[in-house]
Amino acid sequence: MLPLSRALEEQTVQVIRKTLFKLPEGGAELGATLRKLDNFYASYDHDGLIYLVLMDTQSESVVGGVGIVSFAGLDPEEGIGEIRELTVDPVHRGQGLGMKLLNAAIDTALSFNYKRLYLETTHDMSQALSLFERFGFRPVSLQQKDTSKRKEPLIRQAGRPAFYVWEASEPERV
Repeated sequence: MLPLSRALEEQTVQVIRKTLFKLPEGGAELGATLRKLDNFYASYDHDGLIYLVLMDTQSESVVGGVGIVSFAGLDPEEGIGEIRELTVDPVHRGQGLGMKLLNAAIDTALSFNYKRLYLETTHDMSQALSLFERFGFRPVSLQQKDTSKRKEPLIRQAGRPAFYVWEASEPERV
């Protein structure tokens, strides 16, 4: 696993485009990612942010990656991070690479002193959702302003939660 470099930026962006933007709702829900692809390296060139690139050692090509950023622009010292752009090239899926990337993301986030991690999903990410849940990510519940309403996860139209959270005190990872 390597930190994103300018030399790997183009390949990395190609993998992101090939994976995330094939999702039917990719344009709407992944708009923030789409907006930064033209300057992807620069978007991660700040303290408390990193994009990790997974390489195929035989072909020396990018096969996946994952970003760790401060959540919603918070100061990294708040200890709340977000996992973004977790991608594995479709040709390389089914080899445990998503698990490897998520482990690396959590380890890196902990080294940045993030104690809580969020990630956003789309309803088409069923395999990824299963992976996130195995790692201890839970649906985020929202408290309604009307206190008579109980907490419910923020739900997408397809009936799946939109955001998941992981706490540093969670049990061992996969």
